[in-house]
Amino acid sequence: MQANSAVTADRSAEYLIGRLDDFKPHEVTAVEVAGRTIGVVRKDDAVYAFANRCPHHGAPMCAGKVVGTMVPSKPDEYQFGYDGLIIRCPWHAYEFNLENGESVGHTISSRLVIYPTEVRGGEVFCRLKRVTAT
Repeated sequence: MQANSAVTADRSAEYLIGRLDDFKPHEVTAVEVAGRTIGVVRKDDAVYAFANRCPHHGAPMCAGKVVGTMVPSKPDEYQFGYDGLIIRCPWHAYEFNLENGESVGHTISSRLVIYPTEVRGGEVFCRLKRVTAT
């Protein structure tokens, strides 16, 4: 899918990457934006965008799988969470949170580059400025 650029006076350079309905929930869609490939994942009415390069060894993250993960819980209790918010690297199975780029369990210190997105009027916009850690 090719994105069209759109720049407005009150926003830094942003790109129209598609309509919300163009993105299937819990699946990676590769989109070309300003000469680079980014991955896009929809969860409900939110959309997440990320660099197509794993910070570990450069694997193509658009070939990764969208999953969830186990979350901290009491002894002998197992809770699954973050369903649709974790992307698994296709080469070494490192997992990254699509909300902030952190590796699950902090198994590596590097983060997956996450790009800010916004849904307005059923259209999805992305800025190629990485989301900073909070």
